[in-house]
Amino acid sequence: MFEWVDENRRLARARELWRAARAAPFYGRKFAGCAEPEDWPHWRDVPLLSRQELYDNAWPRSRAMLTRPPEGMIVTSTGGTTGMARYTVLTHAEWDRFCDEQARALRLIGVGPSDRVANLLVAGSLWPSFLGGHEIIKRIGALHLPISANIPVENVLRFCREFQPTVMMSLPTLFIFLADLALKDGITFPELRLIGYAGEHMSPAVRAHVRHGLGGQVEIHALAYTSADAGLMGYQCTRCAPNEYHIPTAFQLIEVMDPERNRPAEPGETGELLVTNLARESLPILRYRIGDRGCFTGAACPCGDRNPLLRLAGRAGDDFKLGGAYIGMNTVEQSVEAVAGQSGISPNHTLVIADEGNRLALELRIEAGDPEAAAGCAVRVVTELETRIPELNVARSRDYLARLDVRFVALGSLERSPVTGKVRRLDDRRVEEK
Repeated sequence: MFEWVDENRRLARARELWRAARAAPFYGRKFAGCAEPEDWPHWRDVPLLSRQELYDNAWPRSRAMLTRPPEGMIVTSTGGTTGMARYTVLTHAEWDRFCDEQARALRLIGVGPSDRVANLLVAGSLWPSFLGGHEIIKRIGALHLPISANIPVENVLRFCREFQPTVMMSLPTLFIFLADLALKDGITFPELRLIGYAGEHMSPAVRAHVRHGLGGQVEIHALAYTSADAGLMGYQCTRCAPNEYHIPTAFQLIEVMDPERNRPAEPGETGELLVTNLARESLPILRYRIGDRGCFTGAACPCGDRNPLLRLAGRAGDDFKLGGAYIGMNTVEQSVEAVAGQSGISPNHTLVIADEGNRLALELRIEAGDPEAAAGCAVRVVTELETRIPELNVARSRDYLARLDVRFVALGSLERSPVTGKVRRLDDRRVEEK
């Protein structure tokens, strides 16, 4: 069970981190002239940390965010090949704490010493998932099958057939591919009882497809709500809905804010998530705009855990995940700009991401004065997207991509903020539960 920490203790710890962070040149400048936050209203005056700031100031690009030298640390990355990869460093003690929390989350969904765990997460490129998988399996004491997702999927299937894991851990996209091959070749995994996914949400349709292919008896749970930047932000009990997570209050301070009105969201009201890691001082993460939307349910969980329930509601920021890699919305914007002005095409656009037939479906909607006349530019935009986002070609080659469409719509028809009037650039529907 995770410890529950009340608001006063969380605020006290957050203030300690605020003081420690000022030793880093970046935070020294950022907090210049700011008084130490004495209560929650003053805490909400602490400036937010953006992903761009983390990208620009984190080591090795800069030492400005470090409170100590980088020697004796571990470097991890968010991944991505389109300029959005962000590096983060932790002391080995902080990494161990991160892994301790992840192992606790895995135990809660039923993984134990008697299990054979197939680690099908992605290795290399400084990604922490495969390495973290090794650490948490070791802490649990289970048998570890370090297969990875970096080898041909036929080889993954061969290893799993030979060793018959009871637990598999990977990305939803790999599980879809494994289910497809298993159905095609009539392969079964009679001892598989649990699938743990990470990196992306797994929709109800995808869960049904994976169960059909890999075993109707299998349970499916999220390994955790986590990031390389901030570590474990949420964990599931067996009573959580697929898009619900308990907050580890001794480890993270998570705020749900309405950024347009600069106020905390009410229980049940969706807002932007701000994350403060309470266990990390070497590179402090304070009020970080993680890029997700969600709400506190305000309900007590039937499991009896006092840590609050957070329901995720999609992406809020300027990037999205594709196969576990972060893709910058700036690449989409640049693709639209390549045709903006032609046939009355506006720069205003919304990218809609959904699950469709157990595959990824992307539809880029662009406003135009004459949508019919603009339709001839759709092929150009698709070409621009595929050139700027290599992951799209990988998804297409592996049959993860159901479709990539560009549709022109009437001016003023895209969803806009009722406060600022800005167009909602990203509508990621993969987290929705029907």
